[in-house]
Amino acid sequence: MNKLCFFLILLFPVSLWAQVSDADTPVMSTEVDEDHDFNPRKSHWLTSFGFESLQYPTFYEFQGVKKNFFPDDQELFGGRLGFGGEIYLGAGFMTTSKVEVFYLGTLFSRTLNGGTEDEDVKFAFTKKTGQLFGAEASQSLGFMFDMKTKNPFMDDWAYLTVEPFVEAGVGKAMALNKLNYSYKLDTTDESYRLRVQDELFNAKLSAGVNLTSRSGYYLYLKVTQNRFDVTKREAKQLKKENGQGEVSSEPELSDKIDIVTTYAIGGGYKF
Repeated sequence: MNKLCFFLILLFPVSLWAQVSDADTPVMSTEVDEDHDFNPRKSHWLTSFGFESLQYPTFYEFQGVKKNFFPDDQELFGGRLGFGGEIYLGAGFMTTSKVEVFYLGTLFSRTLNGGTEDEDVKFAFTKKTGQLFGAEASQSLGFMFDMKTKNPFMDDWAYLTVEPFVEAGVGKAMALNKLNYSYKLDTTDESYRLRVQDELFNAKLSAGVNLTSRSGYYLYLKVTQNRFDVTKREAKQLKKENGQGEVSSEPELSDKIDIVTTYAIGGGYKF
């Protein structure tokens, strides 16, 4: 919900509708100058880039003297690049075919010490890392209409083409999640490591909106429901409970992943 509010806040200054009378507002033509303006109602190519976040499930499970770990979601941040083509179908409808590559990870993940109460513990740390990367192909269908908007930074008016759309796609991805924990002090000596690597097939369904200027540059906001199917999983684990020896294993983990939601903001250029 907080991400949705964030997107709405970003969208508000861009999509501010004119609330003034005709006497106060300069008359602007909605005709497209084909010699100078980008015409959104023609077929064209496009490039895209975006920033997004999601929460990928992890399967950490360890109960120690100083620290416990349980299955949880790991928040990943990253971006994607895409290239494709749009075909104008007429009557305001547009369909888009696109291929994209993406990468998300635990950017700038820090190694944590034993905690503020244990700053003198030199051999106590916890580090969680995760990454998800892959490629997708998608097809979308949108409907366009013009909107007059006021520049929030300058006292002028312009027209944007607004395109709500729905999108479906498939792709392949790989996810890697690791946890490394150790605590050694006095009578406590425990550690836990888990590495899980997934090969995934993804079927996704998205909804969003494009805001395109007369220069061909556009902004998009999008929410995606990802259905990840694990086609192959490799897991390696090492546990050392307090006072015990290290035990390594390849744990059997559930390959069921609930629907994962991605929130994205980005833009690109149509030509």
